[in-house]
Amino acid sequence: MSQAVNGSFAYHQMLVLVAGSVCLFGTWVGMRHFARARATTGATRYGWLFMASVGTGAALWASTFISILALDPLLNSGFEPVATGAVLVIGIVSCLIGFEIGSRHFTLAPEIGGFVMGIGVLAMHFLGLKAWHIAGTVQWNVYGIVVTFVLGLGLSALSVSRANRPVTRYCRHGAAIVLAFMVCTMHYALTVTTIATPDASIIVPSYLIPADMLGFAVVGAVLLVMGSGFSTYLIDLRTRTESADRIHQLSFNDTMTGLPNRIAFNERLSFDAADAHEKAHKLAAFSIDIDGFKDINDVFGHSAGDLLLIEVASRMRGVLQPGEFLARQSGDEFLGLQMSGNHPHDAQAFAERIAAVFARPFQLGEQAVTLTASIGFSVFPTDTPERDQVLSNAKLAMHRGKTRQRGLICKYLREMDDGARAQRALSRDVQMAAGRNELELHYQLQTTLDNGRICGAEALMRWRHPKRGMISPAEFIPLAEESEAIIPMGEWALRTACRDAAEGRIPGTIAVNLSPVQFSRDDLAETIHAILLETGLSPKRLEVEVTESTIMSDQARGLHILRKLKAMGISVAMDDFGTGYSSLATLHAFPFDKIKLDQSFVKRLPSDAAAAAIVRTVLALGRSLGIPVLAEGIETAAQWDFLAREGCAKGQGYLFAKPVGLTQLPAVIEAASRFADDEAWSMPGIEPVIAAA
Repeated sequence: MSQAVNGSFAYHQMLVLVAGSVCLFGTWVGMRHFARARATTGATRYGWLFMASVGTGAALWASTFISILALDPLLNSGFEPVATGAVLVIGIVSCLIGFEIGSRHFTLAPEIGGFVMGIGVLAMHFLGLKAWHIAGTVQWNVYGIVVTFVLGLGLSALSVSRANRPVTRYCRHGAAIVLAFMVCTMHYALTVTTIATPDASIIVPSYLIPADMLGFAVVGAVLLVMGSGFSTYLIDLRTRTESADRIHQLSFNDTMTGLPNRIAFNERLSFDAADAHEKAHKLAAFSIDIDGFKDINDVFGHSAGDLLLIEVASRMRGVLQPGEFLARQSGDEFLGLQMSGNHPHDAQAFAERIAAVFARPFQLGEQAVTLTASIGFSVFPTDTPERDQVLSNAKLAMHRGKTRQRGLICKYLREMDDGARAQRALSRDVQMAAGRNELELHYQLQTTLDNGRICGAEALMRWRHPKRGMISPAEFIPLAEESEAIIPMGEWALRTACRDAAEGRIPGTIAVNLSPVQFSRDDLAETIHAILLETGLSPKRLEVEVTESTIMSDQARGLHILRKLKAMGISVAMDDFGTGYSSLATLHAFPFDKIKLDQSFVKRLPSDAAAAAIVRTVLALGRSLGIPVLAEGIETAAQWDFLAREGCAKGQGYLFAKPVGLTQLPAVIEAASRFADDEAWSMPGIEPVIAAA
């Protein structure tokens, strides 16, 4: 036994060893539970945090009082019951708060959580020593208190940091060792500088818990708590092992290729992510897409395509190595996983092995087919700490590479996510653009080429974003069509253009483009009719422009809608003629009022012989069908002269006027009229007149 003298305490070595062992084992179990909490979400996460806090807090509580019992002098001593219980509560609560903060993903979260735990441990020791009564007096040394604070806060922060940011698989064992070492050294620093003086006149109150009784109670309670915690860990480990076995049983759910399916992949991803966190490894997720596989089905048939997928799966399965997993998501898309401590180098090597299986041609009957695969990959937790996000990152990388070139291997970069996030934000903004009055209509004048007189204008939608300024139609129109925001935007454009024309601000005919999405609505004709009634514009002054691809998506219904518009007296123009199907059958099935010749041909006039031949053919076709042709993109007098001589009826382009807003339109009309009145307009060598926007 230890002895009490007029000086510092003397340790009972066996009890000190017991205190350290209890703290080490309890914190080791707690850190394992903490690691499981980091790898889970929702209610399960809080369950693991609670188990980690109870186990670690009870171990710290036990080691505190066992260490105090190791200092028990030959004097009578005991512990206050309420304070003793309060020490346990402080230990559990401080661990719960510290682990909760430390399990978050913001910067310095582990260190802050460790500081909270350190404060709790300090409070436990001071309250525990305060609850300890001896037949004597105790004097505290200020230097011992300072050292205790430094050791407690610093080592506890280091412990939670190592548990939260493991470098190797042994870091969590080290975290438990650091926490146990902290408790032992902190307690030693506190007590070795404390002076106890025996005093026979001091009587220990009878209501205190005797030291030997508390010792037995502490050991029994801690063994129960830690045994329960360790059993929970073993049960969880067994459950995870059984889950791995179940994943193995699900490994051949895709009946065609023999590969795991998407469900098995998700389970494997969940298991591997938890395992990667446990072992401080990294996990790479892959998205593999066969390029041009739809063409295989179209040319050779779906049966041949299925046989090709079986061969592809067999080849890819043949290059898998330990720690790698491959699944088929659907169609021609495959998913992969790879556990490694050397990412992204190993991930790149895995992707190159997969890409190499496509280097050798595939045999479909007597036909040899060469394929490529676009592959994207992302690494967990380097690229993202969220398990479910890593696959989305891999798919984003794959699609980004596919847009650049087929057959590329593309690693996820945060810039990709920034770009995708910006596109998603722009897509959300475009849906509210009409309601926020951010849309504008610009008008480009159309002229009669034989005399240069204004005969109408085309309405062009523009979007002035409140932060990004003017957004190109090539950027926001596809987003609006994808989200169907183009429907209210198109109605706004129709209503605004018709109102401006009805108020006399636009001369002649007003032309408005119709989106394929608008054309998919059965009530399109009725909507346009209601707008004409609302604005008071004569149907004869409205011209709608549609591309041939818009009609071809559902030709019967498209032609039916066009005939309804035609019956109202509305003119219909075929836009971008020469760039799409350019089917003579469509021109024959529906008598368009106008053909708009695409500017890609006009820009090459008159020097390009091929473009000139195409333009002459289109103009001849228009004359034979009795349909006037309007040429887009006229920028030079030479182009104007060529088109006028070849019999093109109308035109528009920068030579006459740029697209401008309604407020600038009167000045542009005046400039174009002066240009038409100039007798020199038809003479060779005329300089182009461009109205300033």
